[in-house]
Amino acid sequence: MSCGGALSAGPGSRIVPPVRTPRVLLAALSVGAAAALAGCGADPYPGVPDEGTVHAVFVSEMNGFDPVRSSEEIRSLCVLNTYDALYEYDYLRRPYALRPCLAAAMPEVSADGLVWRIPMKRGATYVDDPCFVATGGKGREATAHDVVFDLLRLMDPTTPTEGSWVLEGKVVGLDAFTKAAGEKPPDAARAAYTAADGYPEVAGLRAVDDHTVEIRLTQPYPQLLWVLAMPYTSVYPPEAVAFYGEEFLNHAVGTGPYRVAQYRPSQRLVLERRTGYRDDRYPDEAAGAEPAGFPQVRGRPLPLNERVVATVIKEDQPSWLYFESGYADRLGIPKDSYDTVIDDKTKELRPKYRDRGVRLWREPSMEVIYDAFNMKHPVVGPGEKARAIRRAVSLATNYAWAIQHLYNDRVEDMQGPIPRGCEEYDDAYRNPWKPQPGETRAQALDRARAELAKVGLRDPKDIPELVVDVLDSATDDDHFLAWQRDCRDVGIRLKPYKTTWQGMNARVLAGEAMVYGQAWMADYPDAQNFLQLFYGPNIPSPNGSAYQNAAYDALYERWAFQPPSAERTEAFRRLQRTVVDEDCVWVVRYRRVTWYLQQPWVAGWHPQEISSKWFKYMHVDAAQRRATLAQWNAPRPTLLLVGLGAFLVLAGATVVRGSRRTRGW
Repeated sequence: MSCGGALSAGPGSRIVPPVRTPRVLLAALSVGAAAALAGCGADPYPGVPDEGTVHAVFVSEMNGFDPVRSSEEIRSLCVLNTYDALYEYDYLRRPYALRPCLAAAMPEVSADGLVWRIPMKRGATYVDDPCFVATGGKGREATAHDVVFDLLRLMDPTTPTEGSWVLEGKVVGLDAFTKAAGEKPPDAARAAYTAADGYPEVAGLRAVDDHTVEIRLTQPYPQLLWVLAMPYTSVYPPEAVAFYGEEFLNHAVGTGPYRVAQYRPSQRLVLERRTGYRDDRYPDEAAGAEPAGFPQVRGRPLPLNERVVATVIKEDQPSWLYFESGYADRLGIPKDSYDTVIDDKTKELRPKYRDRGVRLWREPSMEVIYDAFNMKHPVVGPGEKARAIRRAVSLATNYAWAIQHLYNDRVEDMQGPIPRGCEEYDDAYRNPWKPQPGETRAQALDRARAELAKVGLRDPKDIPELVVDVLDSATDDDHFLAWQRDCRDVGIRLKPYKTTWQGMNARVLAGEAMVYGQAWMADYPDAQNFLQLFYGPNIPSPNGSAYQNAAYDALYERWAFQPPSAERTEAFRRLQRTVVDEDCVWVVRYRRVTWYLQQPWVAGWHPQEISSKWFKYMHVDAAQRRATLAQWNAPRPTLLLVGLGAFLVLAGATVVRGSRRTRGW
């Protein structure tokens, strides 16, 4: 899943120009919020029961609960915590592993890997909902027939599906179904795909009985197990689609632990523990760092709380004030608050927060951050001169400086596209076009110049200027200027092409971008999910580099969908060496390490970067929280006056600054 600085609008969305608030006004508003929270001891959750309530923060507004549209982060989070899929991530296992969810056991797979039989749990019921007309609103049992319908709807191009790629070309008869479905008029309330309506039978997807799903594949596809834990393949009843039609997006009718009690997309989501939830337990074992309070929560029925209140707070400073005042139970450390909470020398919590009992977690993302070269562009693509330029740019990049000064040491260096946590990751592998252990920057720059000299590029005037797509933000400007300075050390000039996230993606798809930066976050923890980014038939997406290598494609096709083995591991590592050592398709940079803070009254929670299904595992000691909040947020009139004074000064500065800008036109 490609990641960037903005969220894409879903099908049918109306895109409008953003309303930009001046930074000084945001500062004023933040100070005002600080005064309200810290000075007045105000409760931001009036009327919400404290006992058994988890308080979470969403960084963007919500976009509904339809599983087939769950490519965006917050929507995926909403889906995963209200629906169940056949499988789910084993919450505390590292490396990542799956466990049965609605499935009763792991799949029975034929010797040739082509036939999967999945037994389903009995008695797992949907949340009560008016869509169940036949039972007077009482939720019925989830069945294998629902799974078949849901997977067909995922592959129906007349739905707003964003996840059809997970099964495309993989299931016997499914592509023919997709083609036929695409010729039908859209029907948001379609609750069945029948032969009478002109839909072909899909021989590779059937309900053997009410509690057994059978999937027949066109080729081995071991990644299918991960796919069956993704939000796209969540299980829901056809009745809900028929009943709500277009509005199904805004109604979560799942088998998960919660029902939606309140949903205001730009403000707040309230989930309440549902009655009739199946027997589900907190893990008995922790592999690695134990969550706080683990002995008290292990083996307990889930969810560990009565409700979750998620508040939309888009700006970093207000979200930090919520946590600082105790009104958010966990939070990723905002960039601008890093120095406030983390000691620069020790990289640990400052005494104030350590003494409060706040816990710090560091969780690496399953991702790679990179700068891609357009392999079809005459300057950086074909030929030995272009290859030398790519290698020189990679060698000239000052990774260590950027880690410290641009990322606050919150990234890990990456040598290739296969991240740690994949079975094929090689800890001994070293990218030849990055500084080697013990190599100085001067030595790396000398190697970069030597690569250029080999192809006759000794004079900087002979090296064409490289155009880099740069998003229009202060942060992206900082990153570009640092890279521009790095490359200047070897005579390579970088020129920015200012654009938006959507604009850059459009240029990449059209083959117009010369050099651009992105991050790829894993859909599942398998190296194939990263190596597909270089597979020729995947041009232009997800192979935005337009890299095409017949030998690479042949080896990828041979091993991409084989089960894990020593042979597959060696083949995947060979593919990595091809795109890095030989062709240097990317400047391979880092993967992020998210730093999370957890309040002292929280038990059971553990960060999990590849799946956001964590609500049910979080327990809050409400009595401890109440006592602590009373201490932290005792009314402080002096601070209130200071805060209000600062607010008025900043607000006045905003008016003056705004008037000056107006006169400038």
